Amino acid sequence: MPFPSDAPGKIRAKVEDGRLPLELPARMWAGFGSEKPCDGCGEAISRSQVEYEFESRDGCTIRLHLGCASLLEAERRRRSSP
Repeated sequence: MPFPSDAPGKIRAKVEDGRLPLELPARMWAGFGSEKPCDGCGEAISRSQVEYEFESRDGCTIRLHLGCASLLEAERRRRSSP
């Protein structure tokens, strides 16, 4: 199942207001979805989907669909380019 079409806008907004960090995580894990909501798009990450999980610097656990993790990485790179 692809991520929602509004996911890029949601992720940009969450980066803007600080709900999603732009710094690279020290470590990231991937596995089967936990049925918990994606911190990027808000949709549940089903057990048949890949879930990326990392801890932000403030200690919060961030969970993302594969596609949403890619969108966050693209946003990070876009903002760090000259």
